[in-house]
Amino acid sequence: MKKKKIYLLLLFALILAAMPALSGCASDRVLGFIPAGTFYPVKVRIVSPANGATDVSTNVVVKASFNEALNALSFNRSTFLLIGPNGEKVAGKVYYNPNSLTNYIATFTPLKPLRPNTEYTAELTTGIMGNLKQHLAKNYVWRFTTGN
Repeated sequence: MKKKKIYLLLLFALILAAMPALSGCASDRVLGFIPAGTFYPVKVRIVSPANGATDVSTNVVVKASFNEALNALSFNRSTFLLIGPNGEKVAGKVYYNPNSLTNYIATFTPLKPLRPNTEYTAELTTGIMGNLKQHLAKNYVWRFTTGN
């Protein structure tokens, strides 16, 4: 009987010691699981043209790939921007394929060729949303310059 009480006491102490980790007070990554309600922000993986690229074609299609599937309705000309040298927004079409299982790529296609020898700024805003309603953590901005 005494051994059973000691065993139960040790089991109880072990449960108490594990409580902070199970309640989210300790690092969940250490335990190897993500608790319900925890969502990590959308991240940009690769952009094209690359940040700082020069001699980019004036007929470029600007692309951005992401770490996960996104909500296609969150892509529009307010969340994927191309901005010219005087701060004017370039007219274009924004597209995201929600049916892709591996290539989470959004594109911005200008309606007409860009000006030659001109720096452009591309911007993805925090309005871009994942399927679990998590957003891009902060605006993602990069620049490139067209060639002749």
